[in-house]
Amino acid sequence: MGTVMKRRCFTAGLAAVAGTTFGTAPSIVRADKWPDGPIKFIVGYAPSGTSDVSARVVGEAVSEKLGVQVLVENRPGAQGRIAADLVARSKPDGQTFLVSSVESLYQQAYEAKQPIKAGQPLVPISILTIQSLVVAAHPGRGWKTLADAVASAKATKQDLAYATPSAGIGSNAVAAELIFRKAGAKVMNVPYKGGGQAVQDLLAGIVPLGVLGSAPVVPYGKTGKLTLLAVTSKERDPLLPGVPGMAESGYPDIDLAQWFGVFAPAGTPKEIVDRMGAVLTEALANPKVVETLAKAALSPVGGTPEATARRFEAEGETWLNAVRTLGLKPA
Repeated sequence: MGTVMKRRCFTAGLAAVAGTTFGTAPSIVRADKWPDGPIKFIVGYAPSGTSDVSARVVGEAVSEKLGVQVLVENRPGAQGRIAADLVARSKPDGQTFLVSSVESLYQQAYEAKQPIKAGQPLVPISILTIQSLVVAAHPGRGWKTLADAVASAKATKQDLAYATPSAGIGSNAVAAELIFRKAGAKVMNVPYKGGGQAVQDLLAGIVPLGVLGSAPVVPYGKTGKLTLLAVTSKERDPLLPGVPGMAESGYPDIDLAQWFGVFAPAGTPKEIVDRMGAVLTEALANPKVVETLAKAALSPVGGTPEATARRFEAEGETWLNAVRTLGLKPA
């Protein structure tokens, strides 16, 4: 399709997140008393997916830094909307945050026909992790390469089912559409409520193929329970050096990744937003955190709230253009 998706320029979800002005409304919350008790990281997908892994690994380091418990709460459903709405309605006191894939939030803005902006109803704070997506197969199919899977899909009249972690217009579905449309193969997206659930059915052979985040599939790829056919970055991912990239798999125009960020309710005091951003960035530089994330093929990022907001908006436009080019619609 000629659509080039750069790891740094395209992400594949936030409902009407918007403005780069943080905490402008008067607040009775005293930033100098923050945090005031346990902090919640709300995740919009089931356990064991990339959002969940990112939240738990980084949350532990944040807990050590701030001296309070960080609780990870999974609220799966509606392509992450349930969790996003819960956090958006939460008191803006710096005690409740959303951990989400960025395209989930983009999709909500897209469905609401609202501009992709940062600040309402959720404020971007920092980027936790970024990953290549992985095309993985059940080993029982005997596929060793992406070309094997494509050939099988083209040879049968029945659509080849592939698993994705949500029913929305995620980067997983975008990657699959780019690959299989170009190849002229018939496929069918089978969405789940998170990467962890999708991997379980992939392991059981209920679906033969998955286009999923690296975190839930890499452990099974190392043990041979899944065959990792390709990553969606143009070149091989340094964290998965044994898995071919898109260029050598025959798709040099595809180069995409997915990132996961932390968001706060609108009206959260700027001092708290800035401090949490600094704490997250420090946590992501912790060698123990870096090592643990690397085992799931996740790269830590970090960054200030202002930089995160700029990236959120810029890449949102790239995502929107790709979705329109492919003619994808919300599930």
